[in-house]
Amino acid sequence: MSAAALLQARGLQAGLAAPLFAPLDLALQAGSVTLVSGDNGVGKSSLMRTLAGEQAPFAGTVQRAHALRVCHFSQHAAQLPAGPFSVADLLALAGMPGLAHAWVPDDRGQRVDRLSGGQRQRLLLAMALATPCDLLLLDEPTQYLDAASRHVFVAWLTTASARAGGPAIVVVTHDAETVESAHHVRLQAITDA
Repeated sequence: MSAAALLQARGLQAGLAAPLFAPLDLALQAGSVTLVSGDNGVGKSSLMRTLAGEQAPFAGTVQRAHALRVCHFSQHAAQLPAGPFSVADLLALAGMPGLAHAWVPDDRGQRVDRLSGGQRQRLLLAMALATPCDLLLLDEPTQYLDAASRHVFVAWLTTASARAGGPAIVVVTHDAETVESAHHVRLQAITDA
């Protein structure tokens, strides 16, 4: 693994019964932003689980820096279990009761299960962005977000990509909005010959 890489993948393929995409080489450095795209079902979420260490590679290798802190924001993050817990309860459970962010509802007594899908997505995304980590994996973070919230996220991502020494960020996206300084990876499905 190169000295500056937080994570390095060689010949990586993800999948359970069969590989979902062609072999991928990837090196992630602190402060880098990588946008991952591809057709539905090509394995973008499987790639994210594999990079997070939640799923073993189907083929290839993944090397992580010692004591790498990974924050994985799943594409289904906004689907919280139903229950009578409040925004304040959720923030306390996450160890961030004082989180101040425009996407955190002002009424912290509001029940999380009564928030819209977009409000839940913004809340959980604000929590993910505030979590100290070395590698931030965001799987379709703009899903459920309105245009204004997507714009705020892209602006944050543009700022993050210009900041040296921050976490390596990998974003799965179908959005046409991109960050010019980001590295783009398009997964290619494996097709039968």
